[in-house]
Amino acid sequence: MKLILAMLLMFSGYTFASCSSISDSDQRNYCQATQEGSTCSSIRDSDLRASCEAEKGSTCSSIHDSDQRAYCEAKKGSTCSSIHDSDLRAMCEAEKGSTCSSIHDSDQRAFCEAKKGSTCSSIHDSDLRNQCEAMKR
Repeated sequence: MKLILAMLLMFSGYTFASCSSISDSDQRNYCQATQEGSTCSSIRDSDLRASCEAEKGSTCSSIHDSDQRAYCEAKKGSTCSSIHDSDLRAMCEAEKGSTCSSIHDSDQRAFCEAKKGSTCSSIHDSDLRNQCEAMKR
């Protein structure tokens, strides 16, 4: 009986995950801003805060990391070709219609596939899985 109850609690945790379940405070605040409508101001990491603000309508120019800036600009209409990091470029291309299969990192590939309709259950990193579940709500 205890095993069945433990399994039910485990599955219900995945089903009802929200941004508040993310342990990293910057990632939690980013999730809350982009998925739940709060502001980006409580994000301490300047590039993540700038990415958050860009998703809410600002420009990408405040993002210092060139790959993250290029990814942001690609989300707003430019190409993914100037992204040097191969996984980030593959994620970008997948968001523009390509498959997720070129992403080497298994959690990022599973996250990409979840964005395209599959479940979040195969994501091992709990913060990324919780972010995925929040995105699907």
